[in-house]
Amino acid sequence: MIIRVAGVNYAIDNPMYDYTTGISLALEHIPLLPKGYSIWDNDSTNDFRTFKATWQLSATVTNRFLNIFNSINKGRGVSVLLNFGSNSGVFPYGPDLGDSGIFQSRMTSINAKGVMEEPYLYFNTEMEFVMETYPEYSLPTEIPEGDLQIGTITNLRYPPSYPDPTSNYGYNTRLTRDGSPYTIDKTSDSDFYITTLPMICNQSKAAALIDHLVTDVRDSNITIIAQANNYLFGNEMGSSGTYICQWLNDVIQIDHNRYDEFEFKISFYRIATE
Repeated sequence: MIIRVAGVNYAIDNPMYDYTTGISLALEHIPLLPKGYSIWDNDSTNDFRTFKATWQLSATVTNRFLNIFNSINKGRGVSVLLNFGSNSGVFPYGPDLGDSGIFQSRMTSINAKGVMEEPYLYFNTEMEFVMETYPEYSLPTEIPEGDLQIGTITNLRYPPSYPDPTSNYGYNTRLTRDGSPYTIDKTSDSDFYITTLPMICNQSKAAALIDHLVTDVRDSNITIIAQANNYLFGNEMGSSGTYICQWLNDVIQIDHNRYDEFEFKISFYRIATE
């Protein structure tokens, strides 16, 4: 890749895997009584994305980038261009925005760790950027991985580390001064169910799902279709079913851990089961 700063190109190796993309969404989730959420959407144009990665750099190159990004006339407080070659395999601002072309960015931090023994006299240098503009990108043909459906995206892999459901019941029991229990029961109409799905997807499915959520869903209801023994919302809500939900993320952290594998967590509130 090339980092262009103040009109000068600096060639640099691609970052190591296990880099992170952060998508901060212009959504605010307001809990309602007795249950549910009101979602305020301040429009996708007010979302922002960050890219945090680590490069293994020699002492000379590490010093060069420290000097660049600590210079007020170069990388400090000014835009820089992150230029990735065709099919670079690095998706700096998410699998849905591609791995090629020029991403105009602003440097937000640089941190060179201690010198390493292996490779000798190299430094793990962490840099973080926030996206300003991105190149055009067409989503690839989706490669099926499983039988889970979220919204319009089908054949998603069931979360290998399993869903993390939360049940909240509409009653509360407290002890009085003499130790006697006292229960306030708002009835089952106040019970609600939330799940977090730790997704692992190939690039094509990650791109399709992230794009669908941030572009189409946002504050709209979304349908999730689960197969037998999925238990997305816990035992009470059944092993399978069609669930009408609200999407609850206001931040998505995407970890690109290895080639063609993206991990991220998405959360949903169950409105109803069809």
